[in-house]
Amino acid sequence: MDLFQPDRHESVSVAPWNEAAARAAITEIAASTISHFDPEKLWPAHPLEDVPAGVANMYFGATGVILALDYLTRTGAVERAHDFRPVLPALVERDNVWLKNTPFGAYGSLLMGDMGTHLVAMRLAPDARSADYIYARAEGNNALEPLELMWGTAGSMLACCFMHELTGEERFEELYCAQATRLLSAAEYVDACRLWTQDLYGRRARYLGLVHGFAGNVFALFRGWHWLAAEQQKAAAELATDMLVTTAKRSGRSANWPSNADQPEAPMLSQICHGAPGIVAALADAPFSSPDFERALTDGGELIWIAGPLKKGSNFCHGTGGNAYALLKLYRRTRDRKWLHRARAFAVTGLSRWRAARAEYGQDRYSLWTGDPGFAVCLWSCITGDPQFPGLDVI
Repeated sequence: MDLFQPDRHESVSVAPWNEAAARAAITEIAASTISHFDPEKLWPAHPLEDVPAGVANMYFGATGVILALDYLTRTGAVERAHDFRPVLPALVERDNVWLKNTPFGAYGSLLMGDMGTHLVAMRLAPDARSADYIYARAEGNNALEPLELMWGTAGSMLACCFMHELTGEERFEELYCAQATRLLSAAEYVDACRLWTQDLYGRRARYLGLVHGFAGNVFALFRGWHWLAAEQQKAAAELATDMLVTTAKRSGRSANWPSNADQPEAPMLSQICHGAPGIVAALADAPFSSPDFERALTDGGELIWIAGPLKKGSNFCHGTGGNAYALLKLYRRTRDRKWLHRARAFAVTGLSRWRAARAEYGQDRYSLWTGDPGFAVCLWSCITGDPQFPGLDVI
């Protein structure tokens, strides 16, 4: 079987990496984003986004855009040009009609829900009310199915890690540990490895990727690794290694993973949400190692490189920016500079896609995971060689 779908990918640009061009693009994206902000309407919707203007969440809403701009400012990628703190009270109180019309309105969702919005408020203007709200929304997930990183327990575990860093409050460590225990116990044996079942959008499936599946769950376990008991660390290491090695589909020195373990012969994807990029990006943070584990990671990296940049665009979630991020994770783990060079080659292709999309639609795409601010973060990571994505690695 084919390990990826060639019609979804394109050749890497032959243009060389140019740090000055990458910095200029980051500046352009930030300036465009700031200039198009409206305190009431937030940012304009994009024709490629199937959501209305004014959505506030971290994934494709205003919260994520503000977080990206704040991160780029804090790290020195751009100069501070706008103070979003005055709009935070209205943003956190915004009636999120879109969320309420989904089946997951009860969840404390990091990426899609108001928990993420309050978390960004804590980053910019911390207060006890937001801290209490985040705790309550995260704790509420204890009574619901664990799900995955976007909607469920893995996301609230990340929120607990971020909140502990911001506040030092022990209650977030305690809640994280309770949710980690529950998450580990929910993994069930399927053949030679333990997997989680997700109940999403009317379908039960064993997804393996970062956003909706296994990789996102273990990523959350890695993030709070120092809080886990020794036996929990052993269990997490075993289940991560078993999944990575036994579910891999290989061809020579490349490997990919099916989106759904229940459909191993389905067409394979290579993007951050499903397939090798998300799995490599998540598991490259593993605080343990073995020869089989390391080989599977680097074979996944080879698949990402062989498949090439995504035609769909430069964005993080299902575009070239996310795949570059995965290659940067391998660079950080291995210190082999070929992964840095490859990530930068993808970024050059992403730059051409960003410019082409801007010319076609006459506007930028204002979102963290699916738009240009997220791509600006990926460009900055290619400059620094340190993959840090807001809301995943840092807050």
